[in-house]
Amino acid sequence: MNWDYGVDLHAIVEHVETAETFSIFFPMLRRALVVDMRHGPEEGPLVRVLPMARSPQERLRSLRRLRPYLPRATQMVAIPWPTYVINLVRSGVWARLAERISESGSEDAVRALEHGLKELERYESNELATLIRGDHYETIWSRSE
Repeated sequence: MNWDYGVDLHAIVEHVETAETFSIFFPMLRRALVVDMRHGPEEGPLVRVLPMARSPQERLRSLRRLRPYLPRATQMVAIPWPTYVINLVRSGVWARLAERISESGSEDAVRALEHGLKELERYESNELATLIRGDHYETIWSRSE
């Protein structure tokens, strides 16, 4: 299932269904949805929108700071999502992620995932408005008068 914008949905769904820690990152938004399926005795999986990390190793270090009481995570799957947030929903990837989070039994994680989608949509809306206004963007060519 390769879409025009170059993502392999089968591989993405496989990672979402099996990876212990993963990050779906949105280069246009400079944000990532970080998911850590590990859980402790008093806390379920972590689901949070964070600024994009420079590398999977940097993200692993940030997880260590966020969850110091858990064993050190050794792998982070980094999944680029180069298109709109709504396409994550339309593609079915979000449904698989929501199902996995729900199966964890953590209501907090389910709420965090719902909040994460709204937060990503808000970042995207703000970025598109910034683009339309021309804030933080420069014209690389202009019409001749």
